[in-house]
Amino acid sequence: MKTAKTSRTLTPITDWLQLSNGQRLQAQTQDLVKDAIAHCFGYHLLKLGHLSTQLKTDNCPIRHQINCAEDGEDIGLQSDLQHLPFQNATIDLCILVHELDFSSDPHQLLREIDRILTLDGTLIISGYNPYSFFGCRTLLTPNDQHTARLFSPNRVIDWLHLLGFEIKEKQYFDCLLAQPKGPILAHLGNFGRRYLPFFCSVYFMVAKKQTTPMTPIKLGFEFKRRIINNQPVTTKQSHSKNT
Repeated sequence: MKTAKTSRTLTPITDWLQLSNGQRLQAQTQDLVKDAIAHCFGYHLLKLGHLSTQLKTDNCPIRHQINCAEDGEDIGLQSDLQHLPFQNATIDLCILVHELDFSSDPHQLLREIDRILTLDGTLIISGYNPYSFFGCRTLLTPNDQHTARLFSPNRVIDWLHLLGFEIKEKQYFDCLLAQPKGPILAHLGNFGRRYLPFFCSVYFMVAKKQTTPMTPIKLGFEFKRRIINNQPVTTKQSHSKNT
């Protein structure tokens, strides 16, 4: 198993069109995100990375939304994603789309998200699946700076479990490498997504942060007022008259 952290310089992705079938991939991701955020509540929504900021989240009940990336236009906050300028437990919902695929230290990125999420915060995350046709193609150019670093969905789930997240939803989509044109290819795409989901190109997860509060242990039953005093008890002896 390859290590998660790497010293290799990775070129960040700033637009969906830089990805394979990016326009179709954006549309499919948009539909899943729209459904997932419809019932998320709180005060602050954070979209991390250029691809996340280009998704529409107007239907989310959370009105204060922050677009965060290292640079670019229409970015509300420019910051290193691995060192976010937020206080602990302040973000209610975080969207992270394909950022693990191009991160040099995905562990640090997830730890930073865990730090800023509230105790019941939600993380929406997606990435490429290495056990797919797309994953097989990337094996041919492993050292290319534009090549995504593919981590298996189960490995990402293990990382999230270690941080205390519970997986609420997991889906796979984009079974075919090319845009399905015609009813036959469209039928094959739907068939693969339904019956062979683990071989689709992209995984999509919704994780909920689970923090068990400390409950004080109640003492056993005791009377409010002490009934028996610890001091020795003296008794009076009655003397009967001799008749």
